[in-house]
Amino acid sequence: MTNTYTQARQHAEPVSFQLNWGSVAGLRWGNANGKPILALHGWLDNGHSFLPLAQQFLTSDLAKSHQLLAIDWPGHGLSQHRPAGNYYPFLDYVYDLVQLCEQQNWQQVEVVAHSMGAFVGNLWAGIEPQRVRHLLAIEAFGLLSSPETAILDDIRQGFRSRLQQQGKRRPHYPNFDAAVLARQQAGDFDTEVAQLLVERGLEQLAEDDFRFRADGQLRTKSVLRLTPLQIRSILAAIECPIKLVLGSHGHRERIELALQQWQDAVPQLEIVEAAGGHHVHMEQPDAVWREFTAMLA
Repeated sequence: MTNTYTQARQHAEPVSFQLNWGSVAGLRWGNANGKPILALHGWLDNGHSFLPLAQQFLTSDLAKSHQLLAIDWPGHGLSQHRPAGNYYPFLDYVYDLVQLCEQQNWQQVEVVAHSMGAFVGNLWAGIEPQRVRHLLAIEAFGLLSSPETAILDDIRQGFRSRLQQQGKRRPHYPNFDAAVLARQQAGDFDTEVAQLLVERGLEQLAEDDFRFRADGQLRTKSVLRLTPLQIRSILAAIECPIKLVLGSHGHRERIELALQQWQDAVPQLEIVEAAGGHHVHMEQPDAVWREFTAMLA
């Protein structure tokens, strides 16, 4: 198990928030009463996705005035799974953030978001433009969409995927290293990054029995996707400064397609690149952190 990011580990405060459906867990660094910076991780990742950035945060002046909060999305990490019969549509993630901010009386927040978290961040910044002050989106822009004509196919495929998921058992692994190898093979990153994610994402059931905590329902296909025009309407409502960080060998093709569709709806969008893959914020945390702090300057 990796021993890197010692300072971020030592100063990580476990936190938990009770929402209307269950509890959301996370890690907090810095001033517990400070201005919030919410860190939103990607699909099937967890709050450890931001350990490298937390290390950068702790050495910055922001650690005195701000709190960096990396939540585990519902169904991920140490957060509870949504109740049986519920699924994971993107808009429900946005509502989780709305609830959290209302509960904590956070009128304004800074947002650092990766992949699926950045999709949610895009939506949130349009839905609550008065709440999101700055948004650093890492390796994602817009949202996964479907044309209006695809509605029946989407619903049918979504229902089918739900039925198929009912009988599935989450994979089990004989040890930590086997789980790390499986996570690494499913991603585009090195062993160290995989270890960080697996540490928080794995549970041990017996001496030689491990499995990932993530809810299997996360793998079901969306029954209903927003159309490109609907997404444009939300993006056009974003008022805050927004910066998109691309990995030099990340998910470029998908992001470029999204930019072709919607970049003109967000005229203040700034695009930068850093050396790395889809998890560039874990591979180049110093470069990504510089891009974030430059927004706040």
